[in-house]
Amino acid sequence: MKTTDTFIVHAKRENVYSVFMDPIKLGACVPGCKKVKPISPRKYEALVEVKVQFVPIKIQGVGELKETVENEKIVVEMKGKPVSLAGSFTNTLTACLKEIEPNKTLVEYEMDYEITGKLAAIGELLMKGSSKKNSEEFVRNVQELFQHA
Repeated sequence: MKTTDTFIVHAKRENVYSVFMDPIKLGACVPGCKKVKPISPRKYEALVEVKVQFVPIKIQGVGELKETVENEKIVVEMKGKPVSLAGSFTNTLTACLKEIEPNKTLVEYEMDYEITGKLAAIGELLMKGSSKKNSEEFVRNVQELFQHA
């Protein structure tokens, strides 16, 4: 399941890029992210608690920086498992940054989810609704991060 969207951040492209490259700062923008722990320069562990409609789910995962073009593009892959459900997930985030004006950056992003097991059994429609809500919250959190900078 893929979702794509764009949003604008009122900040210089290199500043937006630095947030996307910092798992602690970026983790703070992810809805339900409770813990981020770097394990190497390109890998980190994360604990996320999300609600998929009416079902609360804890997810333990490992993120890895797969590709980067300085100040332009970042590709991160997160793999993990729900703590109390059978199954697994993979989420690949690709973000492209384009300066559209000084101090104004367009972020084009795509998230590609693969879900197996009981988590997948919840249903694609429920996941799409939650995914859209979480994406909107993520965008707001990133934008707000730069409003106070």
